[in-house]
Amino acid sequence: MKALDSLRIFVITQRKGSLSAAGRSLSLSPATISRRISALEEELGVQLVDRTSRNLKMTEAGQAFLGRAEAVLEAMAEAEEAARSSRERPEGRLRIHSRTQIGQRVIAPLLPKFWERYPDIRVEMELSEHPVNLVEQDFDVDIRTGESNDSGFIIKRLLSSDEVLVASPGFAKTHTRLKHPKDLPQMPCLTYRREHEATTWKYIAEDGDQRELAIEGVLSANNGEVLRLAAIGGMGIALLSEPAVRADLQSGTLVRLLPEYRFAVRQFSNGIFAVFRQSRTLPLKVRAFVDFTTEALREPGT
Repeated sequence: MKALDSLRIFVITQRKGSLSAAGRSLSLSPATISRRISALEEELGVQLVDRTSRNLKMTEAGQAFLGRAEAVLEAMAEAEEAARSSRERPEGRLRIHSRTQIGQRVIAPLLPKFWERYPDIRVEMELSEHPVNLVEQDFDVDIRTGESNDSGFIIKRLLSSDEVLVASPGFAKTHTRLKHPKDLPQMPCLTYRREHEATTWKYIAEDGDQRELAIEGVLSANNGEVLRLAAIGGMGIALLSEPAVRADLQSGTLVRLLPEYRFAVRQFSNGIFAVFRQSRTLPLKVRAFVDFTTEALREPGT
C-alpha cells in the first residue's frame, strides 16, 4: 500500500496548495511530504512539481498524472468499501457537518438512538455557519438547509422546513401593533447576519406575489441558536427554521406570529437535506445514517 500512500500524499498536497497545509491534514511534516513526492517522481522518472516556483506548481506531466491518481484512489476507496460491505455491518468513523442550530436542535437529539442501533460507528460531528467541501475537508455527510444544486453529490431531503416568525408570549402580548408583514421593519427584530449582505425577509402577499422587507435588527448574529434564545428572552421577533423551534412552539415558550403568511430569508422551497458523495458503492455507515435520520424525521402522512 506504500504506492497508494504516495499517490494520496501527492493528490492531497495539490488540493491543499502547500506542503504545510498538506502536512497538517496528513499529520506529517512538510519535509516528509517533500521526500515522498520526490521519491514518487524518481520512481516514475518524471518531474511532477516545479520546485522553482514559490508556490506549488505542477508540471504538465504532473497535471496529467493528477487526474489518473485521483481516479486510482477513488477506485481503491470503492474497492475497500465493497470489501467492508460484504460483512454487512456498518462500522468505522462517520464525519458529519451541519449548520449549528440544525445540528443542535434536530440532528444531535437523534444520535443516542443511532449509536444504540449502530454501536460500531464512531460519529464525529462538526457544527459551523460556513459551507464545507465534503472531499477536501473529509466529511461523509453535510446537513444543509435550503435547496442545493450541487450536481456532484447525492442530495436527499430529510425534512420539510418552512421558516416561521416567532417571539415570546410576553413580547407578543405587549407588541400588539403587528398586523401585517409590512409592520415588521418598525418592530424589534432578531436577524441572521451574513457577511456583506443586508438583511431582508421575504413574504408571500395576499395576491400571491413575493414581497421583500429590509430589516434592521436590534440583534444580529451568525448563529440561529443565539436568535432563538434571544426570542425566548423577549428581545424581539426572529425568523427561524420551524423544526429548530418546534419544541418551543409546542411547549408555549415561543408563539408563532402572522401564521397566515409564508416567510423566508432567501427562498420558499426550504428543507433540511443530507448531502453526500456519489459512489458506485455507498458506504454502509453513510447509508445507515441517512436511512436512520430519514426515518426518524419522517413527517406524518409521508
